[in-house]
Amino acid sequence: MITEYRAPAPVPEAFDGIPTHLSFGNGIVAGLGKRITELGLRGRAFVITDDTVGPIHGPEVMASLVGAGFIPEVYAVPAGEASKSLDRAADLYAWLASHRAERRDVVVALGGGVVGDLAGFVAATFLRGITLVQVPTTVLSMVDSSVGGKTAVNLPAGKNLVGAFHPPVLTLVDVGLITGLPIREVRAGWAEVIKTAAIFDPALFDELDTVPLVEVKPDRMADILARTVRWKERVVHEDPRERGIRVVLNFGHTVGHAIEATTGYGTYLHGEAVAIGLVAASRLSVRAGFLDAGVAARIEDVLARTGLPTRYDPTFTNANAILDRTLTDKKVESNRVRWVLLRDIGQVVVTDELSADVIRDVVEALVRR
Repeated sequence: MITEYRAPAPVPEAFDGIPTHLSFGNGIVAGLGKRITELGLRGRAFVITDDTVGPIHGPEVMASLVGAGFIPEVYAVPAGEASKSLDRAADLYAWLASHRAERRDVVVALGGGVVGDLAGFVAATFLRGITLVQVPTTVLSMVDSSVGGKTAVNLPAGKNLVGAFHPPVLTLVDVGLITGLPIREVRAGWAEVIKTAAIFDPALFDELDTVPLVEVKPDRMADILARTVRWKERVVHEDPRERGIRVVLNFGHTVGHAIEATTGYGTYLHGEAVAIGLVAASRLSVRAGFLDAGVAARIEDVLARTGLPTRYDPTFTNANAILDRTLTDKKVESNRVRWVLLRDIGQVVVTDELSADVIRDVVEALVRR
């Protein structure tokens, strides 16, 4: 079956009927506490961060919360994908219970994608739901995991297999928080920006094709990130439970998630794995007869010039392992993978009609030699 999708229309800020708010800027985290109170929230704030981000940005966030009248508590998990687990979630449940957290309290996720997903999952499930605020600290989390309401933890069998939909009432995107972030982390975040431009926004893609992304200044970055997030917001509003158009956000993620899983969630950053997945999906689009080869080459070139990998290292994984893992992808229906592909920049098609031989050929060709 082949399904066509077009870009969604602008919408009000809401998720499944629940009001959500987005703030973008440079240096705005100092006003976090005040911004939360403007939404009518009071009481205690439970800040979940990691042991890398916490010492850097925690003091400013805590001061902002105290200044707005909150009583904050903080819990720092070990940095890294391994913390996105049911065991770590159980530790956080125990922590919240020990403080007698209530539904009227606020969970503040301060960190990258791992912290955002973990804290969001805990907020979604403790007491059947506590108010969530996302303060992402990486480019990737600013445009991806902090927006849209999807929360999850990993299982040994795969990534994001246990989760819930729980939208934040506020996502505060302060590009100043990525100052000092390792360049590898910044590049990984741009993969999701490139993905969004490829599936929705030809004008933005043209811009990304001409501007060295790692050299973008903070104010310009805030504008690009805002445009990227607004696209995701439109999709989420139209399809909050991922039953229709929201599937297009998984462009590049089928192979990307498989690479992450087969390399142990650590060899490649999420954005790096997605970059390789974007190349795979673009080439599959060409092989399926949907996409011009020149457009696929252009996507690969933008990724490469951003400093992102476009091939996987055979030292850490192989085509057989990647192909096997794609069969556990959340988009599998009746044991067939639904592939998110392109007809052109801004035109998406979803199909489950790719032959196993074509998929294997493309994945095998992406090995780094």
